[in-house]
Amino acid sequence: MGSNGAKQPKVQAMYDTPEARQLTRLLTEATRATPASGPETYVPPARGDIAEANYHHFIFGQRGSGKSSLLRHLQHQMVDAGRAGVWIDQEIYSNLSYPDVLVSVLHELMKSLGTTLDQRISSRNQPRRFLPFGNKRSRTVEDALLDELRFAATELEKLKFAPLNRRIEWKVVTEEGQNAKASAGVRMELVSLQADMGSEDRTSTTTSETVDGTKEEYLERALTGYRDLIIRTSKIVDGGFVFVDDLYQIRRDDQPEVLGYLHRLVKDTGLWLKVGSIRYSTVTFKPGNPPRGMQRGHDAHEVPLDHGLRYPQVAQNFLEQILSRIGQKANINIYELITETARKRLVIAAGGVARDYLRIIAGAIDEARNRGVTEKDGSHRIIADDINKAAALLSPAKFDDLKADEPTEAAELADLVRRLTEFCRARKRAYFLIAADSARLCDQVYKLQHLRFTHLLAESETVPDQGSQRFNVWLLDVAELSSQRAIPGMDFLGWEVREKRRSRNLVFTGEEGDPARAEGSANGDSKKAQPTAKKPEPKKAEPNKGDTLF
Repeated sequence: MGSNGAKQPKVQAMYDTPEARQLTRLLTEATRATPASGPETYVPPARGDIAEANYHHFIFGQRGSGKSSLLRHLQHQMVDAGRAGVWIDQEIYSNLSYPDVLVSVLHELMKSLGTTLDQRISSRNQPRRFLPFGNKRSRTVEDALLDELRFAATELEKLKFAPLNRRIEWKVVTEEGQNAKASAGVRMELVSLQADMGSEDRTSTTTSETVDGTKEEYLERALTGYRDLIIRTSKIVDGGFVFVDDLYQIRRDDQPEVLGYLHRLVKDTGLWLKVGSIRYSTVTFKPGNPPRGMQRGHDAHEVPLDHGLRYPQVAQNFLEQILSRIGQKANINIYELITETARKRLVIAAGGVARDYLRIIAGAIDEARNRGVTEKDGSHRIIADDINKAAALLSPAKFDDLKADEPTEAAELADLVRRLTEFCRARKRAYFLIAADSARLCDQVYKLQHLRFTHLLAESETVPDQGSQRFNVWLLDVAELSSQRAIPGMDFLGWEVREKRRSRNLVFTGEEGDPARAEGSANGDSKKAQPTAKKPEPKKAEPNKGDTLF
């Protein structure tokens, strides 16, 4: 009791301190990988080191699973080694169609190679010797190559701003060098998009051919010239990686076209493609004559970051390493800030996805600050109820992502989320089974996983009296359950006991009628659903029971 007789909190709220406020800011900043993202908070994902090899790779994972963080980490390695680390963010070009999207990609590629070569030239000339006024360093083959890269970038920039349906005219100039240091080769100059350059004094013999065609034809004719530039640059800078981030952001019909051209462009040049994307929103290959794109497993290996919760302890360790490193910058011990039960719920609520994990804990700090310290034990820390409330706030953003990533199926998938929620609510279990031979339903639920509405827990499970039929075990997203206020009494971890997840009552077929028919059999395995004449009265929300897992 205080001097005025009022009851005082026993302990200070750990989530209501200057350090906790700093942590909230750091968590917000850490949810997006940027060029400045440093290695101090980077935690390598399981098998992420595979992407360091000189080989083409597809890095697949849900939004926020760490694809960009892994690619940025590899880019830092390339830059530190003086190698090429070309960054191409396809989200920037999401509104462009082919071939303009490819022109923009090539423009970034040539600019980045020019920057890398320029830095290599500058580093070789340091420390620079003081020269008499008017004297200049003699030009080298590298200087001439840098000019060619800049010229190619300039021509691509002009091409980028030309109307898509406009026929263009270019001049193929063949130069034959007259001295050992001259650049000899083929240069393609756009004619219809630039002013007449007039006559120039040249120290080489030139011949030219004027060609009329489309942007696509120009790019095909220019391919061998671009390859020559890349090969010569790669020999000087020891090759490097080309990072194509968020490929799924561009039109699916255009994805194999872009990948196919890039694959032909960098083949045997010393540059390797590292492509980050969402698996079920990506088309990497288009068969035909000729085929387009890159074949998974053949032209490029996969680095999967979409393991979800199949290895829950591995996921928890990985995510807590990230949170611990961020917490250290704010001088906070996350294991003291968050209860053990809340930490388990946090991993489940995030579905093993790093960005959602950081967003939820940032939101949970705010939720805890709003409720304040109560008489319940542990209320001075982050508890599971704070995690549930913070997770619910992510639900609208996930539906926005659904509309953006799967526009043609958005309404159908959103309805499936609603039906799964009602199915789980009626059974008081957050997990459910899908028959592996239900091809269409499986495909839809896999899409929901990559949209972070469902999370795969186990594959090829059996159910008593179902013969050899196999089932996949799924967890419904906590955010959706929480937003529908279906958390009280919900079983989240029972699936860890094999017998509890093998219940026939948990098999979702997609044809269920009134989900309330299952009420009364949530803990049983009766073969027939319980008939109901009417929907039960809605239950009143239960009072806050503190840090309870179920």
